[in-house]
Amino acid sequence: MFVEAVDETGGMVVWLFTGRTNTDRDFQAYCESIVRLNAIPTGGWRVAVLVVDPGNPMPNARWRKLIADVSREVSSTTFFILVGNALARGVSTAINWIRQPTYVFRTSSTFMDAARIAEEVVGKPLPELRELQARARGVLHEAI
Repeated sequence: MFVEAVDETGGMVVWLFTGRTNTDRDFQAYCESIVRLNAIPTGGWRVAVLVVDPGNPMPNARWRKLIADVSREVSSTTFFILVGNALARGVSTAINWIRQPTYVFRTSSTFMDAARIAEEVVGKPLPELRELQARARGVLHEAI
């Protein structure tokens, strides 16, 4: 399942892949959100945190290519951090082999560490990231 929480004013998004299944619609929604994030005018950094929960299945080869294609146009002023286990980090490496990222990319094993890294890269506190994560998790609980 894919959930997003967006702060368009601040140019931030938390994407969440959770649960035991993902549909084509989940991966399509993720690709569409990447495009929308890139279109947000910020005058500074955009921050994207992708959280992949343990047990969530990785995209197949077709979706890895489509995600790589969509992310080719991401602005160089975007900081993108993946939060996930070794498998999720390996898939992100494979996507980055398909195309070199045009943006700043990091990985982390925890959301709190990811938020700290994002604050270091952007150079200011980003409490909005924690609020976005809580909102994404809240949407998830409402859907259950």
